Amino acid sequence: MSLTLKKIVLLPVLICLIMINISHAEDTYGLFAAFNRYNSGSQAAMGTSLLASGSSTILFLNPAGMQFLEKSQVAFTYLKLKPTLDQRHMSYAATYRFGESISMGVGGVTYLVDDIEAYNNDAQFTGMLNLSENLYVLGFATSIISPFHIGFNIRAANQSISGDDPIDEMAYAMDYGFVFQQNDWFLLSMSTQSAFKMNEGERSLPRLRSSIELDLPFIKKAQGAAFQISLSTQTEYGHWTTGVIGTHLQYPFTKSIFAYANVRTPSLLLFENEISDSDLGYYTQERWGVSGGIQMGVMNDFKLKLEITYLNEKYFDQQITTLELMR
Repeated sequence: MSLTLKKIVLLPVLICLIMINISHAEDTYGLFAAFNRYNSGSQAAMGTSLLASGSSTILFLNPAGMQFLEKSQVAFTYLKLKPTLDQRHMSYAATYRFGESISMGVGGVTYLVDDIEAYNNDAQFTGMLNLSENLYVLGFATSIISPFHIGFNIRAANQSISGDDPIDEMAYAMDYGFVFQQNDWFLLSMSTQSAFKMNEGERSLPRLRSSIELDLPFIKKAQGAAFQISLSTQTEYGHWTTGVIGTHLQYPFTKSIFAYANVRTPSLLLFENEISDSDLGYYTQERWGVSGGIQMGVMNDFKLKLEITYLNEKYFDQQITTLELMR
């Protein structure tokens, strides 16, 4: 079998693996809001893009995207909601690329909420609860069969809830990622997010993400300028599919300093299936978003990046701050 034929055969096999993973999502305990509401910082919020991200937090969205990063990167992210709630939401990710063909990454998300009012089935106040969720991710990616890039994540999560009937449960899942690259200006990506199931009527949904991304001609392209556009979709499996268009504009001021901005449209409903649970209450809320960042070179070939994202939602606004060091 020729190499070209192997590549053609590989694509449907990967898609089948993705769909099998979705349809057999693992039953676990708890909502795990830490991973459902907020995945990775700007990339999740903006809906753009492997080309535009350049961040190790891409580990949470599509592990195959690690193949497009610097050799080593470390990122820390903090999420703040407005109106302010008594919660803390943080994430971290570190990636390392071994040569040109293999990457590995580790990451985590911590979500803490204090002083939650608890009520029983008779609507009687039973006291105050504290919620703690911690998610851990180990990722692997390879580009051995270029121009295809594939990856997978192993996820473990712990949820602890205090109170009269305390909860302390672990959950596990595996996700897949796939990227097809052509001519350094076109990317097609697909990735999964397996479900952490239900708890007292709450649920998370398995997701299938895809994006088509174009790196368009731009002045000073050879010096690092970029204009990129992406059409990204997210399927809440069995319920609906939403789409968003995002743009990324990057401009170098010197050899060691450049700035960039991302702008996205609201999430648009593309397809809607029959909703089996009318009380699900988790319809798309994202309206619009904008982010900006600056990256500068520092000593010993290190680069430092600061990025701030603002996302408008139906009930809350998200402010996401990301600090990243790369080499």
